[in-house]
Amino acid sequence: MVLRLDKDKIARCFLRSLQSYDAAAQVQNKLAERLMRSLQSMPDATFNSVLEIGCCTGTLTEKLCIERPVQKLYCNDLVPECEEFLQNRLAGSCSVQFLPCFGDIEELPLPSRLSLVISGATFQWLSDPQAFIKRLGSELESGSCLAFSLFGPGTLREFSSLTGVELEYVADDALTETLDADFEILHYEKFLDTLFFPTVREILVHIRDTGVGGVSEYKWNKESLQDFEKGYRESFATEGGLPVSYSSSCFMARRR
Repeated sequence: MVLRLDKDKIARCFLRSLQSYDAAAQVQNKLAERLMRSLQSMPDATFNSVLEIGCCTGTLTEKLCIERPVQKLYCNDLVPECEEFLQNRLAGSCSVQFLPCFGDIEELPLPSRLSLVISGATFQWLSDPQAFIKRLGSELESGSCLAFSLFGPGTLREFSSLTGVELEYVADDALTETLDADFEILHYEKFLDTLFFPTVREILVHIRDTGVGGVSEYKWNKESLQDFEKGYRESFATEGGLPVSYSSSCFMARRR
């Protein structure tokens, strides 16, 4: 069963996970570092006016503000409570002009004259990532940049194979085709990461604490949980523990 994206439910899941997110989101933190590396060669003017989509607790935001000369930063997230986390995280650490832009980015007007749109591990939560990229292509000025990471097919494959529940991820070739219409792709990388846990219950806690996955859509009872634990061990157990797979990509592109 492919999950139907419910933005209100997504927001509630991430709101509940805000306190646990930084410690649990190991792969998302890696993706923030990878995305920043893709920007290393970009000139300072790229960071004059930046929109970050899906800032969450500010892991990528902090790296961006410390490592690059950001002047103006529009911070967006579906969860408005993230603003408090950002303010606490970045208090006194930089002189960036912060401009809150919270809400559903697919419904909000985009700020004008952006030099960079950046997003870490968020586009898979958009209702239509390709349509949004096309919108960016029509609204961004020539020379503006788009840098984003996202999770793709194969993410949480162990969970999905046992429950039949998964997100409708967009394949990289489809994203590349969409980008090619208006952007020059400057950088692309694909990553496969695997985390290992000693028990299935710790896997479910991990998925809950990162606010992602389809657990909230799956109706657990004592019997289904026992079957899930048994199936996970029988199908996926390794000497290193029980795996959780993540497939992700980073794109860096410039508006033609």
